[in-house]
Amino acid sequence: MRGLKLCIICVTYLLGQLIFASSFDAGASFLMIQPSPRSTAMAGAFSSIADDASANYYNPAGLGFIKYPSIMFVHTPWLRSAVPGINHEFLAFTYPLPVGTIGANIIYLNYGKVYGYYNGQYLGSWSPYDLQVQLSYGSNVTPDLSLGGSVKFIHSFLAPENIISDITGVNGSGSGMTFAVGFGLLYKKAIKLGEGNVGEIGYSLCFDNLGPAMTITSISEKQLLPYNVRTGISFIPLNLKNHRLTMAFELTKVLVNIMKDYKENGPKYIFDDTWKQIGLEYVLYDVAFMRLGYFYDKLGMRSGLTYGIGIKVFNFSFDISDDHSLYEMASGFNLRFGLSYNFKLQ
Repeated sequence: MRGLKLCIICVTYLLGQLIFASSFDAGASFLMIQPSPRSTAMAGAFSSIADDASANYYNPAGLGFIKYPSIMFVHTPWLRSAVPGINHEFLAFTYPLPVGTIGANIIYLNYGKVYGYYNGQYLGSWSPYDLQVQLSYGSNVTPDLSLGGSVKFIHSFLAPENIISDITGVNGSGSGMTFAVGFGLLYKKAIKLGEGNVGEIGYSLCFDNLGPAMTITSISEKQLLPYNVRTGISFIPLNLKNHRLTMAFELTKVLVNIMKDYKENGPKYIFDDTWKQIGLEYVLYDVAFMRLGYFYDKLGMRSGLTYGIGIKVFNFSFDISDDHSLYEMASGFNLRFGLSYNFKLQ
C-alpha cells in the first residue's frame, strides 16, 4: 500500500521541495510557481511593475494602472528533466471598467499520467492535476497609488476516489478544494531625470493565498496554503524614445509558521528563509526586450541567474525565459513560452 500511496503523492511532494525552503508545512505549492516568462526572466521581481495581464498573479493593484484590455497565455513544460510529463498552463486577461480594471487568470498544472499497482494488481491510470481560478480587481485611489484584491478557487486532484478506497479501505475523495484571497498596493511616481527622460519609481506590498487549509483525502492532514507577503521596489532610470531600462528588487516570504520559526530560530532564520530577487529589463524601440535576473533562496539552496527575451510586433508580444539554474536536478532548460496581446490603440 505504501508503494502506491507514494506513487500518488510523489510528484506533489517533489514539487513542494523544489519550491519551498524552510516553510515545509505549506501545501498547494503550485500556487508559488512563477507563471510569466517576463517576470521569471527577472527572477520574479515583478510586483512593483505589474503592468501587463500577469498583474492578476503578481499584484492585483497593478490593474489600477492598466487602462486597456489584454490577454496572455503561457505554456511551461515545467522541469521536464526532473519530473517528465509536467505541464504548467497560465491564462490571464484584463478589462477596464468605468472605475478600475478587472482581471482573471487560470492556472492548470498537470503532472502527467500515473499508473497504479497494488499487490501486483493493475488499478488503472490517471492524471493528477492542480487548478486555480482567480478573479481580481484594482483601482487608483490617487494618480500615483492603486489598491487591488483577488479571490481564487483552488482544486487539487491526486487520484480517483475508488482507488483511494481500494488501497486505504477508507471511503473518501482523492481530491480537495478551498479558496483564498489576496490584496496589494502599488505606488508609481514619474520623475524627470533629464531632457526627454522621464523615469519612474515604484513600490509594492502584497499579501496572497490567505485562506483555509485544504484536505486532499479523508486520511491526510490538512495542507496549509502558502500564504505569503511580497514587497518590492522598481526604478526606471532610462526612458527615452527608443530605449528603456527597468530595475527591480523584491523580497518574498512564505508566512506559514513564521512565529514558531522566529521563536525557535530567531530573526536571521526568517531573513534566510526569504526569497531575494533582482531583475533588469532593457527595451529597444519598444520591439526587442532583454531581461536578466538573480534569485537567492539560502535555506532552499536555490540561487542563480535567470534570463529571457521578448519581441513585440504590433500589439502581439512573444516572450521566453529560462530559470533552470535555480534547480540542482535540472539538466537542461526550464523554459516558459508566453504569447500576449493588448488592445491598446497604436
